[in-house]
Amino acid sequence: MAKRGENIYKRKDGRWEGRYIKERKIDGKIHYGYIYSRKYLEVKQKLMLLKADSLREPEFHSTYTGTLAEWLNVWLDTIVKPKVKLSTYNSYKSKVQLHILPNIGEIRLRELMPADIDQWILQLSLSLSSSSVHAVHRVLKNGLAQAVRQDLLKKDPTLNIDLPKFEKQRIRAFSIEQQKKIKEAARLDEKYLPIILALETGMRIGEISALRWSDIDFCEKTIHIQRTLQRLQVDAGKTALVEGSPKTFQSKRILPLSTQLEIYLSKIKQHSASVYVVGLANSCTEPRTITYRFKKLLVQLQITELPFHALRHTFATRCLEMGVNIATISSMLGHTSTKMTLDVYTNSFMKDERQAIEKISII
Repeated sequence: MAKRGENIYKRKDGRWEGRYIKERKIDGKIHYGYIYSRKYLEVKQKLMLLKADSLREPEFHSTYTGTLAEWLNVWLDTIVKPKVKLSTYNSYKSKVQLHILPNIGEIRLRELMPADIDQWILQLSLSLSSSSVHAVHRVLKNGLAQAVRQDLLKKDPTLNIDLPKFEKQRIRAFSIEQQKKIKEAARLDEKYLPIILALETGMRIGEISALRWSDIDFCEKTIHIQRTLQRLQVDAGKTALVEGSPKTFQSKRILPLSTQLEIYLSKIKQHSASVYVVGLANSCTEPRTITYRFKKLLVQLQITELPFHALRHTFATRCLEMGVNIATISSMLGHTSTKMTLDVYTNSFMKDERQAIEKISII
């Protein structure tokens, strides 16, 4: 009888027989191999050696001789492009062309080593923020992971690489005084309607550009965010306005319409000749035009220049200051989670933190 956990048996002829798994057939059946000896310990030792050999990784052979640049271009066009939105594809391609290929693109894929990645990360850190370095690294990591899955690469050299400490960017919003000044000036000219919409709803600039009158329910006093508009590269050297779905599933949302904004929009709708809320005839006003007008207004008002997106941050900051709960703010902004909202707007809780400190100090 064999000992527990062993496949070694004493035969009638006095010899010891050891059995091991030689191979598994396609149908799942096991094909066994056998070894024999007059000595039990000799059979056991041979079985241990066979087991060790079976656990050893087979030698990896890749027939792919192309460079990293050649592989990433194939990956972008055959794997990434068919699966993602054009904006995402353009973002990946831009990172590859600007930050990956110039530095390590000429290295053969199968010869790419962790040391090459370390040196590349160091170079990127000299010119990019930590968040940008992380973003570019993610693109390379995704591309190399696909190469591993297709047996073009034995192991992803980006694994276990030390990245620069991720530093959260402090969000910049307009003060209450600046907000009032901007809002008063914007109400004097309808071309500044995007500014009003951003300040009172927190909508993204692309969502504002794509907003149609049919998206606004004046009876229910709601705005339906269903699409976004971006100018994207469609061919070499050519760009076009592309209307697509919102940034994420959560970005497709319904926002309440304040009474004040409802009245203002109703007046504009009466003489509008466009299907778009912000536009002329049947054409929309694209994001870069909205951005240009906003910058010009800030110069006129002598207010420190911040990007149009700061209006969205201003909306969220005012909500926090007025005690609106974080789940509600996250929903209105179209964030994927409340954690994301908290991560972005942590610094906006200073007013609450100051009140807490004052209360504790008198105990």
